[in-house]
Amino acid sequence: MSYSEHHLARHARLVADALLTDVDGASAIVVATADGFHLAQSGPRSVDPARLAAIVSSLAALGDAASRETGIGTPRCLVVDCSDGRLVVRCVEVQGEALIVVLLTDRSILLGLALNSLAKAEQLMNAA
Repeated sequence: MSYSEHHLARHARLVADALLTDVDGASAIVVATADGFHLAQSGPRSVDPARLAAIVSSLAALGDAASRETGIGTPRCLVVDCSDGRLVVRCVEVQGEALIVVLLTDRSILLGLALNSLAKAEQLMNAA
């Protein structure tokens, strides 16, 4: 792992931990590259971060294709609203690298709060 990859992974871990602390109702955070490689994870929920990173990168690619097709700009967030929780994905760019931040929550969190926390996480990663 090169210095820049190590630096990015270290900051991804810090952001994952900060996001978990910031969001009441968060059960897992995964930070991954846009092409589906896991960088960091945090949270009490047991998830396979490598598998989730691969799946969510495909979801982000579909969101990107749909947004280009409809001309509505670059996607920032994607939400999968389920019966027992939410999967909220923020597409970010850090140090020229396209990344995905995944937030798994229970149903108690307001979606606006989750989106705001993910925006703050993006700012934190870019400040690092």
